[in-house]
Amino acid sequence: MASRVETISHFYSKILNNERDIFVYLPPSYDRNASEDFPVLYMHDGQQMFAQDRFGESWNVHQTVDRLIGEGKLDEIIVVAVSSLSHWQRLSEYFHDVPSAKGAFPSEWSGMLFERFLIEEVKAYIDRTYRTLPDRKHTGMIGSSAGGLLSYHIGFRRPDVFGQIGIMSPFFIHTIWEGANRTEIPIYEQFAAKPPIRIWLDMGGAEGLLTVSQARQVADEMIGNGFKPDSDLAFYFDPEAAHTQQAWADRIHAPLLYMFGRTGTPQDIRIYGRTKIGLRGLKVRLYPNVEYDSGFVMSLLEADYVVENPEIAIVEADGSVIARQLGTTNVTVRYAGLHATIQIEVVLEVTETVQLDVTVEVPPDTPKDDRIYTGFEIPRVADGLYRGSFVLPRDLKFDVPLINQFGRYEKQAVNRRFSTENDASLHFKIEEWEQL
Repeated sequence: MASRVETISHFYSKILNNERDIFVYLPPSYDRNASEDFPVLYMHDGQQMFAQDRFGESWNVHQTVDRLIGEGKLDEIIVVAVSSLSHWQRLSEYFHDVPSAKGAFPSEWSGMLFERFLIEEVKAYIDRTYRTLPDRKHTGMIGSSAGGLLSYHIGFRRPDVFGQIGIMSPFFIHTIWEGANRTEIPIYEQFAAKPPIRIWLDMGGAEGLLTVSQARQVADEMIGNGFKPDSDLAFYFDPEAAHTQQAWADRIHAPLLYMFGRTGTPQDIRIYGRTKIGLRGLKVRLYPNVEYDSGFVMSLLEADYVVENPEIAIVEADGSVIARQLGTTNVTVRYAGLHATIQIEVVLEVTETVQLDVTVEVPPDTPKDDRIYTGFEIPRVADGLYRGSFVLPRDLKFDVPLINQFGRYEKQAVNRRFSTENDASLHFKIEEWEQL
């Protein structure tokens, strides 16, 4: 028999005093074998897991799970996709009350209430209604962006309930500008203790102000608290991936295999990261990605590096590159009988920042007090014209739509892709806004 997705419409929460739809994926053998119980994966932003959103994007989790089960790589699981509500309601519910981040957003943070809702109301209902394996070992959770932040907090706070945690493109750091000055505000709690959970953590390379260095910082904190890479912590840097539903759909198979499947055997390794480094300036890390015969992929948080000319540069086990003198040298990484080599060039200096000048023309019907974003806010300078000059970290990549403060996109929008590899001037023109 085929799998199916059931809809629980207007699920009411006494704790949050609101309602939402919940979607439940039941695996192929659910109806065939009435005596079998199944692991459960809870997913945030559930309206996008099995169906298209208003921009035609979906994670299509049911299709990926069906394929992996059919290939014998994934255990049959139940997937519970819990919908989010409006933009500001989502931010409120997905953010825990972290003292260091007070005032970062004009919203009451109700993440602890959402945590109770998910455990006391949703999970309790699912365990009563469906044939589940309710213990922590067989219960997982995955979220992206703010949903990744939510998964992080709930995972560390309630390891008695959730034993497998997927944190995709997490919104760990809120970045704001005042003129040319940039402030980064951590909006996650740093937990000193190591709970008995397994964690998947990833980040794309084209997610703008959400960077791999931020995710890696949290991974390093986890390692410092006792997590073991490749054992109870898996990390993945997806070098060209944007902050989009499609990007998460493209790699959802990896955390699924890590949490509930079989990853297989390593078959290839590739090294990503900046290859021109300076004696002064930008700090650089390498990310060796290991590809498996199952389709699973992960980045090595610790690896064995061999540098051909260590008088020019050295590479530490965590991938940090330290320049010593001008010149070039080959760097080889070895893992599970595989190896890959890249060439590093050391120059005098690679500055940490670049200047990006951005101009955006908007249609005449744009409200005069509107705010325009292209991964960050562009100031209004005149009617129909927005312009700003920004000092940004080097090597960011953006793959973003032009959007206003109310989430209104340009009509027939395509993402604008640009980077901060070097100083640059950008000019965008919005011909027409979509009709909401």
